[in-house]
Amino acid sequence: MNGAAAPPSGPVSAPPSPDRIRALEYLAFNAWPALRVLVQHDWMLRFADGYSKRANSVNALTPAHDTPVAELQRRITDAEAMFARLGIRCVFRLSPLMDPQVASLLEARGWAAFEETIIMEADLSSGPKTPADVAVAARRDTVWSHGYSTFNGVPPERQRLHDRILDAIVPDAGFATAADDAGRPVAFGLGVAERSHVGLFDIVSDPSVRRAGHGRRVVEGLMAWGGARGAAFAYLQVVTTNVPAIALYERLGFREAYRVHYRAAPA
Repeated sequence: MNGAAAPPSGPVSAPPSPDRIRALEYLAFNAWPALRVLVQHDWMLRFADGYSKRANSVNALTPAHDTPVAELQRRITDAEAMFARLGIRCVFRLSPLMDPQVASLLEARGWAAFEETIIMEADLSSGPKTPADVAVAARRDTVWSHGYSTFNGVPPERQRLHDRILDAIVPDAGFATAADDAGRPVAFGLGVAERSHVGLFDIVSDPSVRRAGHGRRVVEGLMAWGGARGAAFAYLQVVTTNVPAIALYERLGFREAYRVHYRAAPA
């Protein structure tokens, strides 16, 4: 969408059914919760004081097509007003469930498209093993939170919002930490297990030692952690411009399921 290099062309399975897309969308909603939610018709408006697009966006809950344009125009205007009332820029997250007319209507209003994202999934039937020096804890601690915010460049005031989202997770969560040979934490990640799936989020590593395999170990550790909790599938989200990460995930057995993109109201 922004002219960046295309992701690697790995094997792509047949497009998932609307029911499969909806299942993955619901799992991700639960795994990365908003702090407040409003359901209107077949849309869910998610609010988290502006932290992260996923938790502050309008999302479709069921497949829709050919909704009357006047109704969509009214609903877009209502959503924009709701976000404005809460002091948050309105963002639409356009998945294959959203009525395709919405993207055109937002574009006509001057809403810019950005950050195309691939939802990928992997079969865990091979039973991945937890690599050495990766620990997965049931709760985040100060080491995990500090490491995540430092490696991701998150300022303290934003980190507090991030931690509130983490504390709102209801399904089983696992906080992974990978250490180097000296025992120093060098990579972190979050896994959320629910209904035979494990979602992977917040995979970050020390920028000074990237491409050393630490992020891979975190991903493998969370896949194994989810498998031990009955997960048969893993899923994650990655932006199309993150070519190295996509290549890594493909090597670990992940394949593209579908794509989403965002559109934001003019600033």
